[in-house]
Amino acid sequence: MRVYIPLQSGQIVALNRETGKVEWSVELASSWAPIVSDDVLYAAGANEFQTLETTSGKQIWRTPLDAELIAAPATEGDHVFLLTKPNQLLALDKSNGSEVWRHTIESALNSPAMVASSEGVFVVSGDRLSHYAAHDGHLEWERQLAGVLSRPAAAGDRVFVGSTDNNFYALDASSGRLAYRFSTGGDVVGAAVSNDFVYVASLDNLLRALRRGSGNQVWKGNLTTRTIAPPLTFGGIVLVTGHDPILTTFDAMTGAPIAMFSVAADPQGVPLVDTTPEPFRVAIVVVTRDARAIGLRPTGMMFRELPLTPIQTLPGKPLSREPFSIPTLPPPTSSSQRTK
Repeated sequence: MRVYIPLQSGQIVALNRETGKVEWSVELASSWAPIVSDDVLYAAGANEFQTLETTSGKQIWRTPLDAELIAAPATEGDHVFLLTKPNQLLALDKSNGSEVWRHTIESALNSPAMVASSEGVFVVSGDRLSHYAAHDGHLEWERQLAGVLSRPAAAGDRVFVGSTDNNFYALDASSGRLAYRFSTGGDVVGAAVSNDFVYVASLDNLLRALRRGSGNQVWKGNLTTRTIAPPLTFGGIVLVTGHDPILTTFDAMTGAPIAMFSVAADPQGVPLVDTTPEPFRVAIVVVTRDARAIGLRPTGMMFRELPLTPIQTLPGKPLSREPFSIPTLPPPTSSSQRTK
């Protein structure tokens, strides 16, 4: 297993996750975290987009871009979605890099962020959330909310976005209708969705778990430092990156703290995590601002007690019942037979 890191020197390096040894590197100047999907690495350069083999770094295809990216790329289905200067949203074919469609966004983009799901492409810019169809890029709906919006999260029939107005919004993905709003005590930094829960981190130093469908709060956990990035959820765990060099993990179902990790320097971006952590293996890699990559083996995450669940089937093997039969008795004897 490997982790892939873009360097300021204009390279992308692949590190062995267990040892930190460089396995390969390629010349590609990138300001965006690459995406890994089906053993293919998707990476954006200054004026190009490439796919590489994860095992060797060998180029699969390369597509020149006529402008620089202004948001992290996203993938969904057969497409890669890109936002380029000044206001272009385009889709590339994942198999060969050819342009499938291009859409010019009429409104000016202000620090945009993008996420893609089976419902389409969702773009945040300032106080505006827009939904574009994945097959041709046409605008499905647009919604203006209060404050400055954070990076959206999408799952199923919901799209979620937080705001500097201390509110967390859930909207219907197909129509943009407001499903619910949850008030927090600080700016909402971001959210992550897993199964029936959405996890919300805000600058009141709290992490909250809400029901995805209703917005009812299930639990909340205290953070020892102000969070700098949306939470990450994987394998029944929620991880939060703090402003100080501290990572905190919680049980996704109960909110019980699992472990806290202190790294040597402030993190650069979000940690790289293995979605299925294994015992005694590196599960989290943190890149720090002083140009170090640090691998963590979070044992407490891997051997935590599972929550109690009702027994669905009784243990043991069912035995078949022997057929019931009435014993046959000898016929009664007469009194004359008894006297002989």
